[in-house]
Parts: sequence; structure tokens; C-alpha cells
Amino acid sequence: MAEKLFDDKFFNKLDSMSLRFTTAINNLYSGGRRSKMHGSTVEFANFREYIQGDDFRRIDWNAYGRFEKFFIKLFLDEKQLTTNIFVDMSGSMDFGSQTKARMALKIAAAFAYLSAQATDRVSITGLSDGKTFEICPQMAGKASFYRSVEKMENISPGGETRLGESLRGFKGLSGNTGASIIITDLMTGEDYTEALKYLLFKKQQVVLVHVLSREEMEPQMSGRLRLTDSENGSYCDIDANSKTLETYQKALKAYLEEIKGFCLKTGIYYLPAVSDEDVETVMLERGTAVGVIG
Repeated sequence: MAEKLFDDKFFNKLDSMSLRFTTAINNLYSGGRRSKMHGSTVEFANFREYIQGDDFRRIDWNAYGRFEKFFIKLFLDEKQLTTNIFVDMSGSMDFGSQTKARMALKIAAAFAYLSAQATDRVSITGLSDGKTFEICPQMAGKASFYRSVEKMENISPGGETRLGESLRGFKGLSGNTGASIIITDLMTGEDYTEALKYLLFKKQQVVLVHVLSREEMEPQMSGRLRLTDSENGSYCDIDANSKTLETYQKALKAYLEEIKGFCLKTGIYYLPAVSDEDVETVMLERGTAVGVIG
């Protein structure tokens, strides 16, 4: 992945944007957005551990003397939203002339930037083979974001898609209200709704970013072909003709409508993306249209 994920021009465009979650979350957490419920009070609320990039002037040195760890004081109008960004890094994401994995990482970085600039706590986690792995550790503020995002340049997809198993093994969902953004192609033999229901059960506001390649959206093929599963090696032989492609398009449309309907019914933000699109279109236009960015 020699090409840089983003340039400064794109980040400058994001500076005027922010994440918009449901009223329930916004009433509980404000980060850099300031809670309407608490106004500008400076009443002490809690501590949290220091994250690289925090203002060192806000370290509580008495707490350091007791615990030998750095802590930051939080006040009632500064409670932070914890945002977990999950990126499907299974083998199927390594598909397309412009790969789905590449687009997924770009979108993950954009969401992380929006969270970090609001001084919310945000992390990026990869999902593959029923497990999780750290892509970017928890960060808050632009300084910590810029230090962490470089780690995304060399992430490579592989393994099988087992979203539910991966998420259930993730220890960062404590049950406190927060936000979870999951970026995936949903190319899995399991019931994808179980993974999303699990996040809802853990009191998360969920954003589903559904990434497909242009080749999956508009396949161009003909003749006798063998289609091989990139994750488990299984295959099927087909005769690709106009009737086959028409049947495929109908099935794809029905599947996408099913996903969109499930998200609408459960209060999940649904953000579709195609891997060869401009990420600005996905984030700034479509993200705004669905209401997750404003």
C-alpha cells in the first residue's frame, strides 16, 4: 500500500464536520461537542487514564503520586464518547481493482479523525478468523490520531469472516453506552444480524459501513467460469451469460434491501460504499445524507 491513505486537503474538509449520533448518546457524552444538559459547568465528574496527545497540563499529579499512572480529570461537560471502529480484514476484503480493504481503511481513518478532533476516545480494531487485532490504539485529539494513523498503511487482509465471533471476543465493550462503527463487505456464511444485534445488546449506537467492489456491484464476465471463495477455497462452476448476470443483479438488490431494512428497523446507521468511489463522496455526501455526519 504505497499510496497514502489521506492528504491534508481531505482532513481540512473534515475539520468542519462532526459525528451525529442519537439523542440518547449525545445527552450522556459530549467530548469536544459540549453537552447541552450540563452547560459550561466545571464540576468534577471523574478520572480517566492519560492518552498520548492529551494536554499534559491537565494531569492530576496527586493521582499519579498514589497510583504511579497518569490520569486526566473529567468535568461534567467533558465526558467523552468511546467510539470503537471495527474493520473487516478477512480475505474477501482483498478483492477488486480498488480493493475493499483499502476503502475500508480510508473510511476507518476518516471516522477516527472526526472522533479524535472532538476529543472523544476512539480506537480502530481489525476483525479476522474470529479474532480481533489492534490497528490503532485508543486515542483522543488530533496529535494522537496523526501518530497512530501511519500504522494503517501496511495492514493486509487475510483469513475468514467471522464477525460475531470476533466481536464477542473483543474486551473493549464494557456495557457502557458508546458507539461502534463496523466496516465490512458482509461476505460471510454466518447470520450477519447476530453480530449487529450483539453490538446493540452492548448498548452501542451502531454504524454499518457496507463496502463492496465495483466488480461485485457490476460484474463483467462471460463464458464458462469457476468462482473460488477467497477465504475457504470452495468453488462453483457457472455459465456466465446475460441471464446469469440478471439473476445475480436481482439477488444482490434483494440482499442490499434486506440489509438496509434491518438497519432501519433496529436504528442502525447504514452507509453503503463502493471500493473505487472517492472517499469524500462516501463520507461528506452520503454520510451527511444518512445523518451520521453533520
